[in-house]
Amino acid sequence: MSTPSSIFKVRFQSDSSRLQEEMIQREEAENNLAAFRADVDAATLARLDLERRIETLQEEIAFLKRIHEEEIRELQTQMQETQVQVQMDMSKPDLTAALRDIRAQYEGIAAKNISEAEDWYKSKVRDW
Repeated sequence: MSTPSSIFKVRFQSDSSRLQEEMIQREEAENNLAAFRADVDAATLARLDLERRIETLQEEIAFLKRIHEEEIRELQTQMQETQVQVQMDMSKPDLTAALRDIRAQYEGIAAKNISEAEDWYKSKVRDW
């Protein structure tokens, strides 16, 4: 038969070993909790860093868009000025050609007038 003291010893050893196991489990749980907290802190820091980077990149995108729009406006202005110059340059050859035609006509008229004047002079000299 078992004596009460032996039952007590068995229970005490059982309770003691269970207490040891629970203390080990508690310590492991606390260590896991500390590791999880460290992971959460690291994830929070990474999220904050990424949010700051997103904000910086959005500001940079807005800045680059403003610069791009300004460059487009400048290029459009330059293109309009170039088109005006091209149109003016294109009209110059037409003017030059027109002036050449007019000059040729006047030279033709002048040559005809000289010829007629010479003929008139010769006819007057003969008549004398």
